[in-house]
Order: sequence, then structure tokens, then C-alpha cells
Amino acid sequence: MTHAHLDRIEAVGPKVNATVTVLAAQALAMAEAANEAVAAGAAVGPFHGVPFTVKDSLDVAGVVTTRGSTLFKDHVADTDATAVARLRAAGGIPLAKTNLPEFSYWTETDNPLVGRTRNPWNAERTPGGSSGGESAAIAAGMSPLGLGSDVAISVRGPAHDTGVVALKATRGRIPVTGHWPEVPRRYWHVGPMARSVRDIATALGVLAGPDGEDGYVRHALPTPRAASAGEPRRLAGLRVGWASEPAFGPVDSEVTATVAAAADALRASAASWSRPLPPVWKPRRDSAERGAVHR
Repeated sequence: MTHAHLDRIEAVGPKVNATVTVLAAQALAMAEAANEAVAAGAAVGPFHGVPFTVKDSLDVAGVVTTRGSTLFKDHVADTDATAVARLRAAGGIPLAKTNLPEFSYWTETDNPLVGRTRNPWNAERTPGGSSGGESAAIAAGMSPLGLGSDVAISVRGPAHDTGVVALKATRGRIPVTGHWPEVPRRYWHVGPMARSVRDIATALGVLAGPDGEDGYVRHALPTPRAASAGEPRRLAGLRVGWASEPAFGPVDSEVTATVAAAADALRASAASWSRPLPPVWKPRRDSAERGAVHR
């Protein structure tokens, strides 16, 4: 798997410009060790032998973390970011650092050190930002799994722009230790990126939990009450509220239909439900201000 992804980076990397530093020798050595562990019957983690890429705002020990800036072009990290260390512990293999806008503060991925990352589906378009290097690498088949970071839209926007999956987990789930900038730490989120929801769910299980460094991470995650063995989950009395267009903004009709179908299914299961919220916006499409949104 590692060989295949390195071959893919070599083949399409120059066209997409998604990677900053490729850890080929290190990754191949770790892949060989992973094969030997399997042959020896050793216990393996959920990402054993799986390569992953890392946004260049997160530290990988012994590797340059440029942060998208010429100011840090020679900055070598001493230790792994917590998220990187946890994927390593689960058997993952760091494959490459990926591009970002300078200091992660933009919605397109371009910087004076590495240049512009291109959307692998259309080189004239952006893969988004600030985790655009990650989204482009995953969409182009250069990586099966990545670590990005998000303040406003920085994993979700790039995932949308390239057709992959990303999660901005609730703050307090995944430590941001080893991410730069550190301030304002409470607003940053480290999030996994992949090509399937299943991979994202597995990654969240590995990444979540306190590390003793990030004080904003919960020390005990809430767990739902489990039903007794064989007992179906009881929905009577469960209150469910739902909203789609026109509650918050334009929504694709297929998305609204899916949400409405889920609400109907819950209602049929005896859960009480609330009607969609009243409109708070309306699009104005007249010739004078076409496309403007008014409250």
C-alpha cells in the first residue's frame, strides 16, 4: 500500500502540488516493519500499515513543519503532534506533509514557499483551504487518510471542493497539541480526512480523548446509555427537532428530502418531533441584486 501511494505521488504530485515533504524512505522502512509484525503474529492496530498524510501545520518528529511560510522553511519538529502520535500508535505510517495557505489563514491553498495547490478534478480550480493540500492528496489517490485542521471551514470546505470526507469534531474531542498556530487554541480543531465515512469514524475513535496537554479536551467523554442485550432502543418520548431549507440557507433538494425522510422515520417510531424552524432568510433574485441574501 505504501509503495502504491508513493508511486501515485510521483505520478500526479507535480500536477496537483499537494505535498510539501514526502517521507519516502521513512515510510517504506515502517511499511516493511509492519509486514514483519504481521508475519510474526504481533498484535496490530486499526490502521496497521496504512499510510497517512499530515497538514503542514501539524508536527511530525524530525520533519520540517513549514506552516506555509518562508519564516519556518527550516523549522524541524522535535515531537509528533498528539494526533500524529495516535495514528502512529494505531499502526499508521506518516507518508507526507501537505500544503496549506500561510499559517492556515485562508480558504484557498497557496503560499510563497510551495505555491498553489490545484484541485485534481480541475487544475483551474482550488481544492479549498486551509486543508486543501490534504483534500487534494486524498482525492487524487496520493493518500487514503489525512490529518487536517479547522477553524471556520478548513477541513469541510476542502472536502466539499474535492469530493472527499472530513470531520470537524466537537471541540474537546481531539487534542490540538502540536498544531500551529497555538493561539487561539480553543478555536482550532484537528480533523480526520478520508474517502469514506467509515474511515473517518475509525480515525475519530483513535484520535479522541485527553492527552494531558490540551486543557480544552474533555477528560471523560459522554457515553449514551446502552440498552440491555437484545432490548431494542426505545424511542417513545424522544424529542427530535429538524430543520432544512429555508432555516439556515440554500440546501440541495436531495439533502432536504433525506433529512425529511429521517424525521418521518423517527415519527413513525413513536418519537415526538418538531416542524422545521421558520424561515430566517430569503434569496432575492431580481435583476438589481441577483443572488443577494436578505434577512
